[in-house]
Amino acid sequence: MTKKEESQVLISSADQKLVLSSLEHDQLVKAKKHLIPRRHLKGPELLVLWSLRIYLLFMMAVVVYQVWIAAAH
Repeated sequence: MTKKEESQVLISSADQKLVLSSLEHDQLVKAKKHLIPRRHLKGPELLVLWSLRIYLLFMMAVVVYQVWIAAAH
């Protein structure tokens, strides 16, 4: 096939579904897998994420403290 013929070949959604339904599980996973590159975060986004991490650590400490106090009584 030439490049012109290749560009003119269109695959209908019914054909695509037929092909996908005939694949084995591991072949289907490989066909659907798309690599998404890692995003580089800027200042405000990093600030929000680090704030959430610090908040999570603080709340974990509060829960551990409350469990310790409840167990002591």
